[in-house]
Amino acid sequence: MKNIGTFIQKYSLIIMILLLVTVFAILNENFLSLSGFQNILEQNAALAVVTVGTTFLVISGVMDLSPGSVVALSGVVIGLIFRSTGNIVVSLLGGVFASVFIGFFNGIIVTQFKVNPVIVTLAAMTWARGLSLALTEKASIIIDSPFIGMMNTRFGGLISIPILLIIICYIAGDFFLNHTRMGRYTFAIGGNERSTRAAGIPVDWYKVLIFVFGGIFVGLASIITVGRQGAATPNAMFGLELDAIVAVIIGGNKLDGGEGRIQNTILGLLFLAILNNGLSTLGLRDAYFYFYKGIVILVALCIGVISQTMMTFGDRASSQKVLESK
Repeated sequence: MKNIGTFIQKYSLIIMILLLVTVFAILNENFLSLSGFQNILEQNAALAVVTVGTTFLVISGVMDLSPGSVVALSGVVIGLIFRSTGNIVVSLLGGVFASVFIGFFNGIIVTQFKVNPVIVTLAAMTWARGLSLALTEKASIIIDSPFIGMMNTRFGGLISIPILLIIICYIAGDFFLNHTRMGRYTFAIGGNERSTRAAGIPVDWYKVLIFVFGGIFVGLASIITVGRQGAATPNAMFGLELDAIVAVIIGGNKLDGGEGRIQNTILGLLFLAILNNGLSTLGLRDAYFYFYKGIVILVALCIGVISQTMMTFGDRASSQKVLESK
């Protein structure tokens, strides 16, 4: 039983990804082409970048519900600064700073005022979206810059800036998670925060740092979003935060913290990106799009739960046999 559960846990998501690719390739002959794969990455680039920061937060035991709204607000900051200065570099830095500051602010509220992270980030999701709408009066801000135009250019016909940012962000995320003190303490805080505090580790400081670290990736996602749209849109990225959490969890990272890998997130992202892109190419109405998407995600999550149950049952059976043999 345990061996079956282990096999399912290791390979079920890969099998589901292959099934999705097969189904969508049958329905759309261009799905398996190089340009089709590039489209999948580019259309989900903002989500991909955000999931890196979300991985750190989930491993530390935190669920952040604000990235979608913060991406929109940071994009608006980029648009407003560009409209005032015409300097795209200053504008992009301003957008990243805005998302980092919101991450810092959320971290301070969580650690110093002991408010549940879900409540804090849910509030941020609401006020950040409201502020982005208020600052623009619900209108998009066109950003006419050569750099923004480059965001949709494939250099050598192969790689674009969004794809390059995905690669850089995942390499950086893996390095920080596995080869730095912050990464080690991220696991420790998620695994047992009380013991981590007892060991003399400044848990609150590292929690704030993890929120700030996540804010950097949200800021980069806002640059990707503005670049692909050519404008700062206050309604951008609704639901991004939920997709980011689903990608991290469905990839096999532990929801209650303490365990996880960037590689797991990559698998979860690939599954969700293929699902999003494949359903979009079918031209479904929103109602059917979200219905089918929800069903497929539910099936994938249920398979993960079943595999974990089988492994637990197998461990108990093995322990029982050992006790009986004694």
